[in-house]
Amino acid sequence: MDGRAQQDQLIHISASNEIIQKAEEVINGLIAGSTFSSATNFTEKMGESLYSRGYVQYHQGRYEDASKTFGYIIFNDPSNVRAMRGLASSLQMLGKHHQALLFLSYAAVADDDNADISLQVVECMLHIGQKRDAQRLLSDIEKALKNDPKDEYIRQKAKGLRELLGSMHDR
Repeated sequence: MDGRAQQDQLIHISASNEIIQKAEEVINGLIAGSTFSSATNFTEKMGESLYSRGYVQYHQGRYEDASKTFGYIIFNDPSNVRAMRGLASSLQMLGKHHQALLFLSYAAVADDDNADISLQVVECMLHIGQKRDAQRLLSDIEKALKNDPKDEYIRQKAKGLRELLGSMHDR
């Protein structure tokens, strides 16, 4: 084995040892009753900073990078609804609508008063050919919006999706 190969192997072993050590620290913290984010030393400030990075990546059209950033946040803070939506939106833009639906489902459960999440679910359903389910969900959203006149943006988005559904042939 040449010098470069030995150096690479030592770096790999060192990194593996660091990962094992970090995993043991996290496991010990969880056993001691820490939350996952505190056991990993993941702070709210770190989450906010990373969210800002993911937001910029998304708006620059770097959806793959944004999905990794939002995914990292979720790994460290599994209850972060904004990161779930960011990951779902990134996956949606990458054409990964089934995966986006998974994270939108989690976000919708965590924030069940947010009709915008449900409308994003409708969009994904349409992309994967679930027109009837999308129609039912959209009808439920529209009924709920009749009782809540304050959100014009959501109402307009629902109207646009209804028009899109009306223009689609049955599948």
